[in-house]
Amino acid sequence: MRRNELETAGINVPVLATVCAGPLPQPGNWAQRLERLGLDVITTGAPVDDPVAVATAAVAVPFRPVMAWPGDASVELLVEAGARIVATDDPVPQGAYAFTVDEAMVVPISADAPAENANDVAREVLAAARGGQASAIWVAAPDLSTVPEDIVEAKLTALCEGTRMARMWLSKQQSDPD
Repeated sequence: MRRNELETAGINVPVLATVCAGPLPQPGNWAQRLERLGLDVITTGAPVDDPVAVATAAVAVPFRPVMAWPGDASVELLVEAGARIVATDDPVPQGAYAFTVDEAMVVPISADAPAENANDVAREVLAAARGGQASAIWVAAPDLSTVPEDIVEAKLTALCEGTRMARMWLSKQQSDPD
C-alpha cells in the first residue's frame, strides 16, 4: 500500500488494513455485512462493479472506503459513484487510489473449508508484518465466490479478529518493547 497516495486522496485505513481482494457469493448485499464483520475497506462483493452497486455500497457504509472492481466499467464513473479505491493498474481520478497488482498483501485465509482460527490468522499476519513494513501491507481475503455464505462470514470474522490481534501485538511492542 502506498500510504502517501492514500493520504493525498484523503483515504484513511489502519495499519494492516483488511479488504476482500476477490469476489464473494452473489447476490449477497455485502457492504453492510462487511462493515459488521469489521473489514476496513468495503466492496460490493461482485466480481465486476457498476456505478449503481458502488453508489449503493457507499451510501450503506458512509464511513468506510469502498473498493470497486471496474471490469469494462469506467473508472471515472465508479469514482463518481463513491469508490475511493479502484482495483486497476490504470490511472485513477484525483481523490481515489489505484489498488494495483503489485500491492503488498498477506492472504491468511483460503477458499477451502473450514474457516480458519483467528490465532492462526494473527500469526500469519504478524509473520508478514515482521518481514516487511506493516503499514504497507493489506490483509486480504481471496476469491470466496464459490464458498457458502456462512463459511465466508466465519472466514472473514477470523480475518478481522486475527488482524485485530496482530495490530494489538504490534502496538504493544511499540509502546512496551521489554
